[in-house]
Amino acid sequence: MLTIKKQFLHLMTHTFLAMLTAPLTLLLFGAWRGMTFNGPNFLLLFMLYLFLMFTHALERLLSKSEQSGSKLPYKMILFFGILSIGTLTIIFSLSNLILVAILLLYFVYSILQFYPYSMSNTFYEILLRPFFKTLILSSVSFFSQANFIPLQLQYELLPLALFHIFGLIQIQVKNTAGSDRPMTYYQQLLMKHSKSLKMTSFLLAYATAIFQILNLSSSLWAISVFGLSALLVFPLFKRRFHGTLRIEQYLANYSFLFTLGYSLLFLV
Repeated sequence: MLTIKKQFLHLMTHTFLAMLTAPLTLLLFGAWRGMTFNGPNFLLLFMLYLFLMFTHALERLLSKSEQSGSKLPYKMILFFGILSIGTLTIIFSLSNLILVAILLLYFVYSILQFYPYSMSNTFYEILLRPFFKTLILSSVSFFSQANFIPLQLQYELLPLALFHIFGLIQIQVKNTAGSDRPMTYYQQLLMKHSKSLKMTSFLLAYATAIFQILNLSSSLWAISVFGLSALLVFPLFKRRFHGTLRIEQYLANYSFLFTLGYSLLFLV
């Protein structure tokens, strides 16, 4: 049993797996829901996935440079920037100008959140990241499949946005605790109320998902799978895992499983 737990934690914190699931998480729900209204457009969805993989790699480079205070790796940043823009030109040929304009805005945000002024570990990050990474990208992935965006989608995205905030609070607490920089007033409040903020955002994410279940005719197996995903939170709250758990990788894979379980609820 102990070996199984170790293997599971190793898989959940695998860096390469997290790199693959992180962009997929941002597209999964919107694309899943969009396909129920129209036939799947797998080519466009694949190009969106590539675009997010490249921008995610760009964000990781900027984030690591910002946290360590090291010089920006301009060559790698330029490389992934060119790949992102190149992917956008292909998406334009497969879709329309509005979709590309929104993705270009997201690309600009991916850079501005770190450079020239960092939003890391600030309240602005809590406000903007769920908006761009949940609302905007899920709407884009929905539109890529259905060619329209219903108002109902914004309500359905609430559990995903709250879970994104839960993960972001976890990362902000970790980064703030490990930093030797003077804490801002927001960071002081974050560290003081970290436990209650984590628990509240986690419970709200699942609670709002349960409200969605009440309006759906979800099958029992889908509800069970989604409910079991809540068990994955325990390593994040247990103190004995804090020293060894790679939180960002674990959260990336946990977010994917949460989103997958939530998406299954709409399989009616």
